Amino acid sequence: MNSVAINGRLSSGCSAKMIGKAVPYDFCSTASHNHRLAAPFTLSRGLNGTFAASPTQPLTRSGTRGIAQPFTSTVAVSATAIGSSSSFSSSNSLSKRDRRRPVLYLDPPTINWDRWEMLVFRRAQEAGLTDEDEDEEGGDDEEGAGEGESFSSRLASSDLSAAYFRHWDDPAMHQPLLQDRVLTAAWRDALAAAPPGALEGRVVLEVGCGLGLLSMMAAKAGAARVIAVDGSEGAVDAARRIIKANGLQDKIIVVHGAIEVIEELPGVAPGGVDLVISNWMGPGLLAGGMMHSVSHAVKKWLRPGGVVLPDQVSLWAAGLEDREALQEAKESWSRVAGFDMSMALTQVIKHPRCDVLTRKAQLLSAPQRLASWDMATLEPEAVLQPVAEDDDNDEDKEEEEEEERAAAAYARCPFKFTSLRDERLFGLVLYWEALWTWGGALDGEGKSPVRFSTHPFSSSTHYQQLMLDLPRTVRLAADDEVSGELVLRPGTTDPRDIEMRLQVSQGDGSPITASYRVSHLGR
Repeated sequence: MNSVAINGRLSSGCSAKMIGKAVPYDFCSTASHNHRLAAPFTLSRGLNGTFAASPTQPLTRSGTRGIAQPFTSTVAVSATAIGSSSSFSSSNSLSKRDRRRPVLYLDPPTINWDRWEMLVFRRAQEAGLTDEDEDEEGGDDEEGAGEGESFSSRLASSDLSAAYFRHWDDPAMHQPLLQDRVLTAAWRDALAAAPPGALEGRVVLEVGCGLGLLSMMAAKAGAARVIAVDGSEGAVDAARRIIKANGLQDKIIVVHGAIEVIEELPGVAPGGVDLVISNWMGPGLLAGGMMHSVSHAVKKWLRPGGVVLPDQVSLWAAGLEDREALQEAKESWSRVAGFDMSMALTQVIKHPRCDVLTRKAQLLSAPQRLASWDMATLEPEAVLQPVAEDDDNDEDKEEEEEEERAAAAYARCPFKFTSLRDERLFGLVLYWEALWTWGGALDGEGKSPVRFSTHPFSSSTHYQQLMLDLPRTVRLAADDEVSGELVLRPGTTDPRDIEMRLQVSQGDGSPITASYRVSHLGR
């Protein structure tokens, strides 16, 4: 058995004959041999009758450690491996049977990420950066960890928030927002409508800057300095490069971190910011949990009399006829690879879909405003309100209803609709609006505020509308009244999601109750 020396190690399980046949590295068990080299070899003949195969370019090895490292290597191949003797001379030629070019076909370098993460963890262990002893050292503190701590602070420091920020590391995740021309035009108009002295020469703070579009727009509109904050490391890195490429690095400073836990901003003391801007709105307005972030930034960093943009937001709803969409869903789930999977629809309707209405007739009622918020005066402690209990002593209440009444919510929204015609009510359509009023200054100047709306029949935006389908339809005649309530709460598993509880009643019929979850990743 011939052997091959690879990177100073002897691999005894691989014959020179195998090498001569240019067999890929898979010919032997990777459990016992490591042949994952990464470049072709050039063959040269030495004076002693042997051939030396050396790489034509620096090699990269992907081994079990998971770290790709450049290295060079020489493989000595016996002349007998190619059918010649040690007395091989230039006049001799290889027989036809043995004319094989000994070239190694090698895999490109790869990284074993599982082992890579383990290596990083071990290095962190050695550096004392892990939380192995957390239970022993800080066990007494866990009981009161939530006491006196704001919801927004807990939100920013949770493991789920780390995953949330990593989601935004990919610039592709920002594209739907960046390519929303209606939204971009609203921001451009709002900044252009700034009253004299409200923006020019001022200090601006952007919360959740992403790739820095709003910060650059503010700098171009006359801001003296813009501080852009984001918790995504990848987004911050890209934003810095983008800002430098546009020649605005002298005006814009990008800071990495969640605004709730940042203690210092470069060159700005608490209460020293003139204007807070943020495109914080998510699916269903509230998904993403950034209302907490903005309210925290306003309370800590905005000066008295400062401005927040947008400063007025509101959530709206209307009755929905959704026959075509549900029929399409039934058809798509009724036959999957020859199986009837229509029973999945029970779960499908628990996850509201972002969609657009295709017909005006799908609106069964006039829109009604469910809730509104003034972002300039919203305190972080007031973002979530305790849900008051009803004044009744019904002992048959379900446990789920009792838990909801005890939990804090963004809003509890009673509503009453009047049917526009004879039709079946399939659910509700939700949309929202944002206003840039510059703290009411535009009204004082006789100007209309800049408005952005996701109304079904306004200009289309990437937010679309949110469709809440009921478990069963309600038959309505023209002018019939439908009443109910929609409760909006942070997600129990991921507080950046939104959980909704909808109750609809019509006449003397039994109320219909449904629960929904809106993912913050939907935008």
